[in-house]
Amino acid sequence: MYKIPLLIGKWKVKKSISQKVTINGYCFITKISEHNFELKENIKINVNEDLISGYQLFKIREKKSSIIFYFNAGQNQNQKLYTFIKKNTSNESLFFCKKDLYLANFKIINNNFFIMKTKIKGPKKNLCIFAKYYRTI
Repeated sequence: MYKIPLLIGKWKVKKSISQKVTINGYCFITKISEHNFELKENIKINVNEDLISGYQLFKIREKKSSIIFYFNAGQNQNQKLYTFIKKNTSNESLFFCKKDLYLANFKIINNNFFIMKTKIKGPKKNLCIFAKYYRTI
């Protein structure tokens, strides 16, 4: 069953990294072609009460057995980021960036809520980003 078409629309996103760093904003999922989608986040990062504006842009390709995320901006555009196997109950995917390891977990709870948890480990990094996406009207 194809799942990403059920997620097309506008979402509120809340991410937590630590007690001092939170991210809030909106996510838009649009259809590009039959099995290709774009996910765009417009976010505000709150670091010790200082707000920083930002965005993220990804392409999503859904196949019969997998959901694949690609970078869709910057020097890494079209580079594969994560591959989530649908039959795998853990829905985990790995990505290496230089000396850093990214372990992501993607889970669609229902048509109005999905989550993504990303652990990042490296020589100078050790953090976890927990993102919750809520459908908006």
